[in-house]
Amino acid sequence: MKLDQLFRIGDREQYDRRQTPSAAEGTATRVHIEMYIRSFGSINPIHMDYTVDLYLRQRWLELRFLNNSLTRPIDLNDPILVKFLWKPEVYFPNAKESDFQYVTVPNVMLRIHPDGTILYILRLKLTFSCMMDLSSFPLDHQTCYIQVASFVKTTRELELVWYDDSPIKMYKRLKLPQFQIKDIKTETCRQSFHIGNYSCLQAVFELRRNVGYHLVQSYLPTSLIVVVSWVSFWLDVDAIPSRVTLGVTTLLTVCSESTSFRDKMPTVSYVKALDIWMGSCTAFVFLALVEFTVVNHLARHHRRYLFWGSKYVHLSSSARECSDAAPPTCYAKTPRSPSTSWLSVGVITSRRRPTKLLNVTHLEADVEGNGITAGAHSSTPSAPKDGSEAPERPTSARDGEIAADREGVEDLCESRGVYSTDQDANEEKLSCLPSRWKKEAVLAKRIDKICRAVFPIMFVLFNIVYWDYYEVLTL
Repeated sequence: MKLDQLFRIGDREQYDRRQTPSAAEGTATRVHIEMYIRSFGSINPIHMDYTVDLYLRQRWLELRFLNNSLTRPIDLNDPILVKFLWKPEVYFPNAKESDFQYVTVPNVMLRIHPDGTILYILRLKLTFSCMMDLSSFPLDHQTCYIQVASFVKTTRELELVWYDDSPIKMYKRLKLPQFQIKDIKTETCRQSFHIGNYSCLQAVFELRRNVGYHLVQSYLPTSLIVVVSWVSFWLDVDAIPSRVTLGVTTLLTVCSESTSFRDKMPTVSYVKALDIWMGSCTAFVFLALVEFTVVNHLARHHRRYLFWGSKYVHLSSSARECSDAAPPTCYAKTPRSPSTSWLSVGVITSRRRPTKLLNVTHLEADVEGNGITAGAHSSTPSAPKDGSEAPERPTSARDGEIAADREGVEDLCESRGVYSTDQDANEEKLSCLPSRWKKEAVLAKRIDKICRAVFPIMFVLFNIVYWDYYEVLTL
């Protein structure tokens, strides 16, 4: 049978491809839609779209071909011949880009059945928009759509319906790199414009993100960085270079990790789940660094009284005896004449800047009761034995610093209620301090020991709350 005979409806009437098949009856032509998805590309969170390679199958009844003499179906794959037939003018409302497949021939087929049914198949590559809610990223689930609608004909002329049996078919070996397809639903919709209502169909894809990639690339590395920052709690309080280097390095590393993943995400006005995780890990590392600062201050801020210059304060044997036999005594805060020598009160007057603080280990080893055996560390010049006054030391800017430290010692002794008017007690004036210093050193180490348990417990509790919350949220 020749095609021109097929397209001849009567002796005088020719086939009009501009009219719908049911235009003569005054009813809407029903077109059945089916999609076979060959590939489902990765969803891009930055551009919020995804690419699909699909076969669009459309089937309708051509009433003008009912009285034909066909004995078997006829397949047409020539685009020129296909143009002679009426075809539904459908489009994809949420498609951003589309491409018709031409390799190796135009991927189009039209089959005409003897009963007048026409099957029209196209292969298309489409990029659809998918508006995502990233508040739970990367523990999120997304809903993406494929919409197909009539472009020219209103619902009075054309009606789109899904196939009755499995209107959305997927390739059996189809796998998404970052998502799992949890469910596929088909719905009908209607688009209303000022010129009329148009038939519309919608395929709904329920997707859930695979957390494996982000677990390896985000959660596990940052967790290890937080754990490494806790090593600081096992280091000695006086290991300042080690603890500072460890704290600053871990802080910069977790900030770098957060920045690298932020660059791969779209700029949104709300907080994502990954932002909460990265911020919390940064807070844990920062708190570990703050804890070292507090501990170091507690352990070292009074030890500057142990020396002036480059040598330690020398306490005589009478000070050690006083610490064992009687409460420690300090000199009274009485006016001192400018001619009074610092040597007469047992203070080193070297003009050199302090070069080293006494560490906590030394302090704990040297403190006995409320006294201190600092004499073994350095030798100290004493006042002349004949009772004469020591030569007056020239005043300088260093005198003001030393005087300020001396006043700090006096204030500390006074706050403990320790006074003495005996000038012979000058060498014993600092015997009231080592007990307090030892307590502060012990307190600093106790804080480190407490943090060894508190920080891991807090991090575990945070993980429980974090994962439970977003697990329930994504159900």
